Amino acid sequence: MATRDGFQPCLMDTGAPVPMPHWERNLVIVALVVHVMDVGLDLCVAALFVAHAEWVFFLGAAGVIFWAWLVSSLYISFGGGAPTGDIDTDGLSERPSFLLNFAQVQIFAEAYRCIFYSGDTDYFHTLRLMEAILESAPNSLVQLYALVIWAIPGGIELEHAASLLRISVLCSFVSVGLGLAMWEQKVQFRTSSGYVAAVAIMRAFEIAARSATLAVFSGLTHPYGFFWSLAADYCIMLFLIVRHQSVQFTYGLFVALPLVLVSLEPLVWRREDHAVPKDSYYLVRVAEFVVMWMVIIHKQGQQTSSAAESSVLGCEVLALFSMLGLFITLPFVWRVARQHELCRDVADWAEEASKEAMNDDALYSESDGSSGDFDRHGDRDFDELPPE
Repeated sequence: MATRDGFQPCLMDTGAPVPMPHWERNLVIVALVVHVMDVGLDLCVAALFVAHAEWVFFLGAAGVIFWAWLVSSLYISFGGGAPTGDIDTDGLSERPSFLLNFAQVQIFAEAYRCIFYSGDTDYFHTLRLMEAILESAPNSLVQLYALVIWAIPGGIELEHAASLLRISVLCSFVSVGLGLAMWEQKVQFRTSSGYVAAVAIMRAFEIAARSATLAVFSGLTHPYGFFWSLAADYCIMLFLIVRHQSVQFTYGLFVALPLVLVSLEPLVWRREDHAVPKDSYYLVRVAEFVVMWMVIIHKQGQQTSSAAESSVLGCEVLALFSMLGLFITLPFVWRVARQHELCRDVADWAEEASKEAMNDDALYSESDGSSGDFDRHGDRDFDELPPE
């Protein structure tokens, strides 16, 4: 029997599902709390932008929230995340599920089922992952951008705004780290609490370094640097996706959007299963980090205002510290991931196999009577020879 911190048995090992480990139940609770805080703070920041008539930042923050809730709800209700059901169901039956997802109600129901009934956590993991990559990651960049060029230079009268933005950004980093770590845990047959925690820390460092560097670079090259840097990186990600040819081009057009900020796929997947291989992805990130910091140092040398320098100092420290943390944690996580490398389709195959086994059991139980009659009469009819 594995210990609580050791690798846990699963369906493929024992042939039957095992109870949810205690640490995994605690992880669901922590993830739900972070989800509530992150969504609530994003809404508060959007209201803050309205109160100070910062309509550009409001449209950015509100657009990210609406886009994330809409795409997540559509995916869960009508796409690959929809639970399997009767083939005769139509689109009307999916509308309640869509509304519950859009209103952030479904995630509470899934968390309740996981915590109190030890239910399957896959659905909850998917909801958290969608919120992390579609809302938390882009909103962390938008809010850091506002922190650089708007909140801090505003002076003491906007000190409460700067504090709110800092807390919201920090919560977004934690949300992204947990969301991607829980996906890492979801796709594996065996996983440990220590590995999941290490992945969460590494992913938080990754999104923090990326968002903070982009925010400082965009603030010093305002107003065009923000959009040009994102557009250039999107083209680079799309080029890497097309060159690697692991996913279809139409899917690559969509998946390249979150790749602009953070790498999506679990590290335990094989290189050929990634939309963008991790080695190519992090090499591009290091190159962009160096180029952006060359521009940042050059631009800061031209600054004469001490207020302008202080407005980016906090983000600069965050970017450098987070990149250092990423370089320290990535080799250890990468080493463990290579030891437990698996194919992208293995987890899906295992889930489908278990469902087929349940369906087969039901089919056999329903056909016991008819099969018995066939054994009693059918075999005799085939074995007996006609009279001569």
